[in-house]
Amino acid sequence: MKLKIIILGLVFSLASFFSDAQIRVSEVLQKSKIVETESNKLYFVDFWATWCGPCVYAKKLLTVLQKQYPKDFHVISLSEENPAKVERFVKKNPTLLTIAVDDYGSTFKQYGVRSLPHGILFNAKGEKLWQGHPSDLTPNMLNRFLRENRTRKPLSSFLKVVNTEESFKKDYIPKKDIEVKLSKESSEDFNFNYSNGYLKLNGKVTDILSYLSKINKKQIQVSSNLNKRYDIYIKKTEVDKEDIDLRVLSKLGLQVTEGITSGKAITLRVKNPSFWNSTQINWEDAESKYLVSDSDIQADNVSIKDMAYQLSKALDIPVIVSSSNDKHLYSIHDWQIHYKYFEFMQSNLEEYGIKVKKEDVNYPQYIITKKAP
Repeated sequence: MKLKIIILGLVFSLASFFSDAQIRVSEVLQKSKIVETESNKLYFVDFWATWCGPCVYAKKLLTVLQKQYPKDFHVISLSEENPAKVERFVKKNPTLLTIAVDDYGSTFKQYGVRSLPHGILFNAKGEKLWQGHPSDLTPNMLNRFLRENRTRKPLSSFLKVVNTEESFKKDYIPKKDIEVKLSKESSEDFNFNYSNGYLKLNGKVTDILSYLSKINKKQIQVSSNLNKRYDIYIKKTEVDKEDIDLRVLSKLGLQVTEGITSGKAITLRVKNPSFWNSTQINWEDAESKYLVSDSDIQADNVSIKDMAYQLSKALDIPVIVSSSNDKHLYSIHDWQIHYKYFEFMQSNLEEYGIKVKKEDVNYPQYIITKKAP
C-alpha cells in the first residue's frame, strides 16, 4: 500500500508538472511560422497591444531572435485586447510569431504588467529567468540561459487555453469628447491605452495631469482628498490640443494656479540645435510614440518638450527645458537618448546641441485646488 501511495504521488507530481501551465490564454490566433520543435528549453512571453507603436518595433527584434533559435526558444506574443481586434491588426501587420490573447487579462495581472512593451523569459520548468524590455534581450543572454537550462517542455504544457463563455468584457464607449468617472480600482499605478478612437487614462489626479501637461509629478501639489483615482476618456482628436489638461481639470471640478518652487532638477538648454529630422525612426500611425528601455529612450516625431517629459519620468526628477528660440521647443523630431549614466547622457544630448546640467534651480509648480462653485 505504501509503495502504491508513493507511485501515485509520483504520477500526480509529474501530471502537475505537465498540466500547471505558466500562461493562461483564451485563444491562440496564430502558431509560430519559425519554431521547428514542439518542446523547447526557453519560452519568452511578449506582452503587447495593437495601440503600442514601440511594441511593433520590439516584435521585429524578437522575430530576429526567434529565427536565430528555432529549435530551443519560443516567443509568444500576448495581448489582452479583443481577439477580433488583434486579428485585424495582425492581418494588416503580418508577423511570424505565435500570437495569443489573454483571458480577462489574468496573465497580465499575474505578472504585474503595467507598461508596454514588456517581456518575461521562462525556462521549461516555468521558472522566471529574466524580465524587462524585449529589446534588451540579447543573443548572448539567450546563449547563457540555454546552456544553463537543459529541460524541455512542449508548448501545449507551457500554455493553457482557457475556454470561457465570454473571454472579454465589452469596452465602454464614451459619447462625449471628454468623460470622467471615479475609478473602482485601488492600485497606485497609472495606466493608459487607446480604444474605440479614445485615449483612456486610469490613475490619480497627479498622474493624469503629469501625463497631459508633460511635467514631472513632483511639480504638482494637490491635497490627498482631491487626489482621487479616475477613469478619463479623451477623444483621440482632442488629445494633442494645448488646453486639454485644463479642460480635463475643469471636468473634474478642479483648477490650477502656477507658482514657483526650488530644488534639484535637470536643465536642458538649447542654443544651436542639431536635432535629427523626423525620418530617422518610423512607427507609422501608432498612438504610442516612445520606446523606453532600462537605459534608453527612442521617440518618433515628438518635440523636445515631450522627450523631456519621458526623461523626467525615467529619472524621477523634474526636467526643465529652455531655448533662445521658442520654435525649438515645439518642432517635431526623432530621438534616441541614453539616460542611465549621466555623463553618457550629457555627451549624447550635446550631439543634439543641448547642454545638460543637474542643479538646484527655481522651476514651475502647479497647485491644484477645488474650483469655486
